[in-house]
Amino acid sequence: MLPGYWFSRNPDKAWAEKFFLGFIPVFFAYNALIQKMGWLDVGNFWHIAQNLLMWIPYCLLLPLFLRRHSGVPWRDSFWFKFNLYMFVYVFFATYFHTEYFFKTLGIRYRFPHVSLYLDSALVGPDEAGAMRNFEKVPLGMYFNAIAFFIVYHTASVICMRRVKSLTPTLPKTLRYLLWVVTVAVTAYFFAWAETFLYVNSSARANVWYIDMPRMLSLGSACYALYFIVSFPNVFRLDEEAQGERWSLSRCVVEASFVSMVVLLLLDLFTWLVGPIA
Repeated sequence: MLPGYWFSRNPDKAWAEKFFLGFIPVFFAYNALIQKMGWLDVGNFWHIAQNLLMWIPYCLLLPLFLRRHSGVPWRDSFWFKFNLYMFVYVFFATYFHTEYFFKTLGIRYRFPHVSLYLDSALVGPDEAGAMRNFEKVPLGMYFNAIAFFIVYHTASVICMRRVKSLTPTLPKTLRYLLWVVTVAVTAYFFAWAETFLYVNSSARANVWYIDMPRMLSLGSACYALYFIVSFPNVFRLDEEAQGERWSLSRCVVEASFVSMVVLLLLDLFTWLVGPIA
């Protein structure tokens, strides 16, 4: 077998990776439409609906239909486990970790027409001043973040596999160091790219950073802590052609554990570096 391949040797996972790669242009087009039309700040129903529409039709309903005759039950399919993993990971990350984005990285959310919010009562800013200081998380943000993370993890895992599979003959230590560098580079890239591309002139009335230049440089290193943990973890999910298949409960446990490790890293970053804004 020649070294160097992009997609998993597990056919079910490989199909899902190709499928979710096709989601990337849809994801960009949908986000551009929402921002250009000024639909980020709408009433509760449409705020939640538009974010669900970013995720559910393409990422859940379409693979359910396309893979109905695949021979792999939907509960055992990579596409479903991947979505479940991201749902759990994003829930904890949005509920707890966004509070660090408010206080450590200086992000602000302003949605005057939205009244449904959900975030931690004790972690993060004082609840008495959170709304006044634009430090509350609208409920719809939980759903759009799943689509964002599906894009990041799909693209990064494919790139990580390509690099890893190109170097099977290198010494073990060198391969390990190359793996660490690959994970770090992809993690920083996606953290930086989201900040640069999403928080633009169209979205800035609703989402912004107090100090955008420092967020792009130092803040992206903090945000990259998410992916330094989760990219290698998702890489392992049903990776080998004849290897272990994760159960649904394991997907939940792994995603929960990853979110806890990231919470610790965010807190350590705050101890060592402090608020950047």
